[in-house]
Amino acid sequence: MMRSAPPTTTLLTLADIVGVYGIKGWVKLRVQLDDPQILLSLSQLQLNGPEAARRNVSRTVTIQALQSHGKGFIARLAGVDDRTQAELLTGLSIQVPEADFPAAADGEVYWRDLVGLKVWCRDEGHRVLLGRVKNLLETGANDVLVVSPCEDSVDDREHLVPWLPEDVVVDIDLTEGRLEVDWYVDE
Repeated sequence: MMRSAPPTTTLLTLADIVGVYGIKGWVKLRVQLDDPQILLSLSQLQLNGPEAARRNVSRTVTIQALQSHGKGFIARLAGVDDRTQAELLTGLSIQVPEADFPAAADGEVYWRDLVGLKVWCRDEGHRVLLGRVKNLLETGANDVLVVSPCEDSVDDREHLVPWLPEDVVVDIDLTEGRLEVDWYVDE
């Protein structure tokens, strides 16, 4: 009898544990969210990383407290009561199953949902494929879409397109997998 593999769960990395803080088990976090308070609303966070199994670290955690600290955050994790326990967690990531992550608010989109979308633009009045969203960059003025060439794209160059909703980014259709921009190939 053939057995099927269990369904895989996509895990989203929300923060990385980058160090310890004090002697009472607090950890320093590099948070990868616009709103770090989301971490407090999620009850079943998972610790993952290459060292998790070797260190025999509990795989599920709850964040009891979260505070801004310098350019990052510090957090108190349930069951982590001293510096020694906290040190075991350094280098691990805090993740959540994608299905447990809150949906984007109406009219908003998560960056992770943009990666891979086809980017369409106008060139001399014709609609052309610029490429696919590779990633997004945070800059001082505005964020930037990094668009890589793909099959049938207008050229083989990487394009940087400003993330300016309504001005440059005129339509996003996640279902169709496309993004429309008011941007020209030679810009």
